[in-house]
Amino acid sequence: MELDDVFLGSDENCVLQYLSTWPDEFVSEKQIARRADSKDRFMTEPHWTYNALSQLLMMGLIETDGTGKYRMKVHRNETGGNKKFMAPHLRQILEKSGRNFDLSAFAP
Repeated sequence: MELDDVFLGSDENCVLQYLSTWPDEFVSEKQIARRADSKDRFMTEPHWTYNALSQLLMMGLIETDGTGKYRMKVHRNETGGNKKFMAPHLRQILEKSGRNFDLSAFAP
């Protein structure tokens, strides 16, 4: 499932944005709840991330290590390494430049 194909609420977007700052590490639910939004929200709703994390897991956008820690889903390329993100407009600029860049490590 691609991110463009789904509608995400503000909580899901908030969680995804926070997890994107830790691309290769699993982060605890409590840390996400404390740092993804304001301190006031955590103080009034300490478990506000529960529904957002459940939705993101069902959509296949994040993964868990089974101990209550989450991370963005890792995309693997053909060689088994991690795929990196490159903005589409930057890819077009590099391809149109006439120089030969190896863009195979980047997700399309």
